[in-house]
Order: sequence, then C-alpha cells, then structure tokens
Amino acid sequence: MKRLLFAVTFAALVTGLAAAQSDLQPIATVKLQKSEPITLKQLKARVEAYQKELGRIMTLDERKKVLDTLINERLVVQAAERDGVKVADSEVNQNFLQMISQQVGKQVTELEFGQIVKQQTGMSIDDFMKQQNGMTLAEYKSFLKSQLLAQRYVMAKKQSQIQNLPGPTDADIRSYYELSKKNFFQDDMIQLFLVVAPKGTTPEASAAAKKKVEEMHDKLKAKPASSSEIKVLSQQDNSGFQGGDLFINKNSTASKQLGISMEALLKIFEMGVNEVSDVSETDADWQTFLVVNKYPAKILTLSDVVKPGTTVTVYEYIKNSMISQAQNKAVSDALQQVINELRKPDNFQILKSDADLDKALSW
Repeated sequence: MKRLLFAVTFAALVTGLAAAQSDLQPIATVKLQKSEPITLKQLKARVEAYQKELGRIMTLDERKKVLDTLINERLVVQAAERDGVKVADSEVNQNFLQMISQQVGKQVTELEFGQIVKQQTGMSIDDFMKQQNGMTLAEYKSFLKSQLLAQRYVMAKKQSQIQNLPGPTDADIRSYYELSKKNFFQDDMIQLFLVVAPKGTTPEASAAAKKKVEEMHDKLKAKPASSSEIKVLSQQDNSGFQGGDLFINKNSTASKQLGISMEALLKIFEMGVNEVSDVSETDADWQTFLVVNKYPAKILTLSDVVKPGTTVTVYEYIKNSMISQAQNKAVSDALQQVINELRKPDNFQILKSDADLDKALSW
C-alpha cells in the first residue's frame, strides 16, 4: 500500500512538473533589440486578466489576438529602450497609487491600501490583485510600466501628429449637445452646509463635540451667512469640527451613500433655503446642517454649469470631452503606426503555427 501511494504521489508530482514546464515554454520571441521570450505562462496570465474583465472564456481567435498584443507591447518597449526612452519605477508607483486612491475615494499609500484590502476581504494585495485582474502586484506594475513606456515612446515619436489637432468647432459642440441632450439631465439637488464634530473615545469628548456643534447650530440659526466664517474656523488646527458644502441628489443612490432612509432624505428636501436642522447624533459624531440652496430637476442647457458649485459649463465640458476623444484616437492611431513600423518578420517570431498553435492555446 505504501509503495502504491508513493507511486501515485510521484506520478502526480511528475504531472505537476510537466504542466509547469509546459507553461514555461516560449510561444513567441521578440528580438528587436534583444532576444526576449513570451512564455505560455505569461500569455495565460494576460488572457486570465482579460477574461475577468469580459466575464467569460475567450475564444481561440481572441487568445491569438492577445498573443499579438503581447508581441506588440514587447516590440514597442524594446524600441523605447533602444531609443533611450525610460520610465522610472517611482513614476509607476505614483500612477499605481493614484489609481488605487481613486478606487478607495481618498489618498492612500500602498501599505494603507493593503490594510484596507485585508480588513475588507481578508486577502493580501497579491491575492486581491490576482482575483481582480489575474496578475500579482509585481506583474501588474510591470504591465503598467510597459503601458507608460509605450505611451511615452509614441508621444515622442509622433508628437506633432498628436498635438497639432484641430479643436472642435462651435457647430460640432452644439450638434453633439443636441444629439445627447438627454444625458445632461440634472436630478433634484440640494446644497447643504454640514457641520460635523467627532465624538472621540470618552463621554467628556462626546459632550465637548456636542457643545461645539450646538454652538455652530446657534450661529447658523441666527445668521445663515455665517457658514463662510464657520468654514474658515473649521480649518484651524484643533478646531474640533469640520464644516463644508455637500451636494445631494434626490434618489436612492444618495440615500444609500448617506446611510439614511429615502423617507429621511425626502424630509431634508422638504426644508427651505436657510433652514437649519436640529443637532443630531450618529455612532461616530454630532451633526447639524444649513440648507444653502435647492436646484430643481431639469435638462441642462449649454450655458448651465455641469454641477452646482463648479464653474465648468456644459459647453466647456463637451468641448473638453471632444478634445480628449480626438487626442485619445490620435494616440491610438499613432501607436498602431509605430507597431506597423516595428512588426517585421526579423523582429519577432511565433514559435508554433497552425494546429500546434491551436493546441497550445486550448488550455
């Protein structure tokens, strides 16, 4: 029995090693500046990332396109390295931090992000990244570096083509607005000036926070315009409270974000301008607010601001969006031109063909 068990275990080990060796086999080689293999393992990792994004298994033809994408990336990266274009690791880290900070909703470090992931999912960053996009943190940063390097190289090679783009005309902007007017709908909205004081960890701290909010409440009741003064006071060191504007839509999404019922949200919208709420208590703080302004639901015109409290009009927003779209297309076109220039038989080789390639990609 022991010999049989050993034989089975050994057979499983050999099978595992064979699979690992198969994954490490080169499926293509890029040799623009140096010989660089693309392994089946690397291709599988990228396919897995795309499949997570698509929510389905990719077809054989789609996997072949992913292989082409990897080849194109390596060609551009090697061309950039050949021509002295570089991206520092610090730039990659900065871009990664910006990305995860947007996801979290506040500025965070990589360590803080790891702690948040651990608290919310129980996973390490590597496991979380692998679950989200099929790549470990190191693999994702390597992928990000390749993207940044390719972008910088294309900008350097095709700068005039990308930058010398004609802007949209007034007629273009107005036509865009007419065709997508329904997308510029503004829901009922209310602007509040919110005062919040954290309770702290002791009854004394909570009592002091309540007293502070009550003081601000009385100021707002007596003089609604004092919100400007209160905002300045809140920014002082050790003020003990925060004060700032808050724009709320009249919908279920807003009620969920605020952690209140729809009924409670509707009661806020029933209040009048310059009306001040009672002092209320939450698990973490004491609060009061002033109704600063109310905005009725409507289709925004070209001269309206996109969002109350900002200065960008719908006209400017459409103009900037059209410029951004044109620039993105120019970069994409320029990248394809660079790839076409680099994608020559001498610069790369796919090591399998026809049925052998189909078999290798059918895992």
